[in-house]
Amino acid sequence: MFVSLVVAVFYLAVAGCASSGSKIEQSAVSQIKVGKTSKYEMLALFGSPLSQSFGSEGKLTMLWHCVYVGPFGMGMEQQNLTVLFDQNDKVERYSLTDNSGNGPRLGR
Repeated sequence: MFVSLVVAVFYLAVAGCASSGSKIEQSAVSQIKVGKTSKYEMLALFGSPLSQSFGSEGKLTMLWHCVYVGPFGMGMEQQNLTVLFDQNDKVERYSLTDNSGNGPRLGR
């Protein structure tokens, strides 16, 4: 009976936890070098992006995204890494946004 109660409490404690995407590690972001890091190196560092699109100048933009919602919907962290590539598939510029609400953080 006690074991069943412990298991039930555990499942209730994690109810509502959800995540989408992979955490964007600062150590990987620090490896991005404008004008040097290639599209293929970005894929090796961060995996497949959530989306890719080409702008009017034919330049590729890739977006990586991660969301974590804590237990019972409390606290949220969202990370977005947006990268614009030049015509030679090298990073032209990038931005990382890391927004969180109150509550649990992604491994920090």
